[in-house]
Amino acid sequence: MDKTKTAPRRLLQSRRFWSSIISVITLVIAATRPELEEHLDVLAPTITTICVTLVGGYIIEDRELAKSAGENGKEGSHESNAA
Repeated sequence: MDKTKTAPRRLLQSRRFWSSIISVITLVIAATRPELEEHLDVLAPTITTICVTLVGGYIIEDRELAKSAGENGKEGSHESNAA
């Protein structure tokens, strides 16, 4: 399997990637709107905190899913060895 073809596909399917992109776009929009300029000192940290929290949650979720999938794979291999 060619990893150069699957890497962009995996990136575009990543929730972490899209959360980051949407956060950056939101920050750029907030920074360029004159009516939001006075609130930017509150908006920027809030948007960043939401993004970091989402990405961190996705990382923890992915790690737990990988851990449970690994345990299921180990159990299956033990059963096949025992038989």
